[in-house]
Amino acid sequence: MRIGQVDSFRVEFFQPENQRHIIYPQRGGITRIRTDEGLTGYGFAAVDADAVSQILVGEDPFQIECHMEAGLDRWYGAENALWDIVGKAAGLPLHKLLGTYREKIPLYVTCVWPGADDQTDVTPEQRAEDVVHYAECGYKAVKIRSWQADPMVDVEVVRLVRERVGGPDKLELMMDRTAHKSGRIWDYDTGLKVARALEEVEASWLEEPFGAREVPQHARLRAATDIAITGGEGQPREIYQNYIKGEAFDIVQPHCGNFLGDLKKIAAMAELAGVECIFHGSMFALELVGSLQIAATVRTCRMQEFVIWPVRSLESSGPPVLPEEMWSPLNGLVKGEEFFAVEEGYLKIPQAPGLGLELDEDALEEYRVPD
Repeated sequence: MRIGQVDSFRVEFFQPENQRHIIYPQRGGITRIRTDEGLTGYGFAAVDADAVSQILVGEDPFQIECHMEAGLDRWYGAENALWDIVGKAAGLPLHKLLGTYREKIPLYVTCVWPGADDQTDVTPEQRAEDVVHYAECGYKAVKIRSWQADPMVDVEVVRLVRERVGGPDKLELMMDRTAHKSGRIWDYDTGLKVARALEEVEASWLEEPFGAREVPQHARLRAATDIAITGGEGQPREIYQNYIKGEAFDIVQPHCGNFLGDLKKIAAMAELAGVECIFHGSMFALELVGSLQIAATVRTCRMQEFVIWPVRSLESSGPPVLPEEMWSPLNGLVKGEEFFAVEEGYLKIPQAPGLGLELDEDALEEYRVPD
């Protein structure tokens, strides 16, 4: 089998008319690789098709590591598409080839309310109400983004939820600082204060309270507290060696939109060091397609994130949107009934050969963004 053609384009999915008042865009890139034996692999990120073609056309799609050495390590969409071909050639979903640990995974919601710092009009009481709604809908864990100028406001949200829902056995709660994106890096004393307060309200983890690649500060906080300190979103594979050697995190969190080989390697490296690996999520469901196949094979990847923004309808006082509503525009892209299936807070690992989804080529053309 040889690679015959590579093309790449962008897609944007339409919201149903009765949901136009809710903002939840679903868009992204598609990379399509065809072989001379009629198999087609899809990766869910755009690439430079001309450059990738120079690397891949005429080559064996199974030799993924060789292609990475040859320059494919700049385009994860193409690497993902090759794995899709490998699974389809075997007639199995990728997780079955790599060694399945789970067939479904708890889906946790990350709430990103409109407005950063003190600009949001959503009160702590309303945010707590939103979190409780997800718990009532069957979700077992919720994370809140902490970009308030006073982080203790976010701790108060966790406290209010605890009063309504109960302890961690009822609902796991986490805080995402992602400090390098917030515009305000905490000093060590602030990080320690927030971590101690979160311990009191039984939060599970505090995510990246300091700079993204700051190892000593995170390691110091991790050693001084009982709450898990986590991080790693959006960083290259090599950085995780520093995190693990420097004992920065209890949980490393490589982003879901990634090289699938790298996700597997990072998870293995972390497990050998006694560190969990729970993949970071996205609000774009396309970015989860490949990583879910890897998550199904990683013992410590005990749940998967999906980001909600904004949390509620812009023209309604009703409950916040659910993940299923956010990715519902993608349902028309697949030949099955729905893009992803969620049951009692668990996302079912897609089971079609390759990356798990059987795409509708006509739908791809319909949603394709003109060049």
